[in-house]
Amino acid sequence: MLWSKSIFMLFEVYDYALKQREKIISKVRNARDMLEDARRRWVEYEPLQERRSIAGVDSSFNYIVYKGFYLYAIAGVSITSDGSFLAQPKMEVDAANLPQAQEKVGYDYDGNGNEVSIDDKGFISPRNELLAKCIGVEHDLAIKSMDKADYILIDGSLLARFYDRRNRRFVAVYEYAKELMKSSKVLFIAKTSASNAILKGNLADIYYFSRATLNAGYILSVQKAGNDDITVVYARLKQCTPILKVEMPGERSEQEVRDILNMLYPESISGYPYVLRLAHERCKISNDDMLKLADLLGLSIEEGGRDVLNE
Repeated sequence: MLWSKSIFMLFEVYDYALKQREKIISKVRNARDMLEDARRRWVEYEPLQERRSIAGVDSSFNYIVYKGFYLYAIAGVSITSDGSFLAQPKMEVDAANLPQAQEKVGYDYDGNGNEVSIDDKGFISPRNELLAKCIGVEHDLAIKSMDKADYILIDGSLLARFYDRRNRRFVAVYEYAKELMKSSKVLFIAKTSASNAILKGNLADIYYFSRATLNAGYILSVQKAGNDDITVVYARLKQCTPILKVEMPGERSEQEVRDILNMLYPESISGYPYVLRLAHERCKISNDDMLKLADLLGLSIEEGGRDVLNE
């Protein structure tokens, strides 16, 4: 009977999806104005080859939830394209309590750009706790590598690190971002983005720029993070390769952006910086790694520890 009800519910979902088909598809396909706007804004530019010394910084985490606690592992690296570490790789393995209700204290900005305090109650999931720890690891690695390379490439988004400052842990993330804002060497690079800040469409900007263009080029804008300026660039380094989102501290000129694209171009494979691919591979913690750690620590027989939560 339960099986029959499940099948019935599935058909109900199918039926609903068919009724909503035009509405759903229109959000994806009926975007002629957005695509034309994206095409008009796109600046075609074939990057030159300008070799610079660069480092790729990335981190990862994984964890297993048991009854009453979780086992986690964190790893982070700062690496060059020849596989050399610019800073000692960082790692952490520990057990932690599952989250309890706890006080959140932080600050945000009011309408005049002034910092105001926030106090509320809430939970921190293990995933968010470990994400914050990873951002701290990346910050430390970037700072230690700063004098050893012309540019420090960090996987992810700078803007995202300014968004949630209500929790103590994420106040620290905000402070890390503020410190990295002081350096013109730091570039945050992402393969995807949910932001629609430039085109204001129903879908993310990166979708429209990807659909509307094929040639190498870029679009740049300056966006605010509180009182700070962040230059946001969507760029394609080579024809028909995926678009990247590049975020850099401060307001950069058109020529500065081109210089950065010239630096990224010879260091990229299929349109993505090789050092970031390498950093990802060197710090990735797989599900198998977590199971081996659990075995090593004698936790395999603990209740609830069958599934790894992240890879």
